[in-house]
Amino acid sequence: MTKGHRARKIAFEEALRCFDRENPVKPGSSNGYARGLLKSADEKFGGRWGCISLVREDLLDIILPHHISEGGSIELIPRSGLTVAAAVQKLREISVREYQSANPRCWQKITYWKEHYPSPIFLSIVPMGETDYQDLADYRNHLIHLDGLHRLIAWGLSGRFEPEEYEKGDGVTAYVAGLEEDGTN
Repeated sequence: MTKGHRARKIAFEEALRCFDRENPVKPGSSNGYARGLLKSADEKFGGRWGCISLVREDLLDIILPHHISEGGSIELIPRSGLTVAAAVQKLREISVREYQSANPRCWQKITYWKEHYPSPIFLSIVPMGETDYQDLADYRNHLIHLDGLHRLIAWGLSGRFEPEEYEKGDGVTAYVAGLEEDGTN
């Protein structure tokens, strides 16, 4: 699930404080939905949370749920889900101009996060019960996205995860629902 990194056990309140600091809930934002996912994950795992620093390989291996691009018209992530690596590759294969035009709000978020690295992400050890997660396939032994999709894609597109750009020892902080201190579920 992770490349041998030790998780620090945390209380849900710590994860939620970080989320609220990084992702204020405003009208028209999807942050309220993501905050609700964190609360659902907390209930699902009975308050079991871990905080871990993820390296390049871990980040590229995260499973992203269905995403139709913030009300746009081009589906970025199919219902079966994609890893971050596969989603970045798919977006590279789509004409950027076409994607920007069809999905302006999604592209605006991706553009914003290209310059804001690193920022904590929020994950789970299994898919949540919400609609966008119900059809995820091949998710075993992967961490599952709760919040941070646009960040992860932006960082992948901007080359942050390329071996020559990603210095050894750098990591992205992840708050993971259901993760034990030894990095397992």
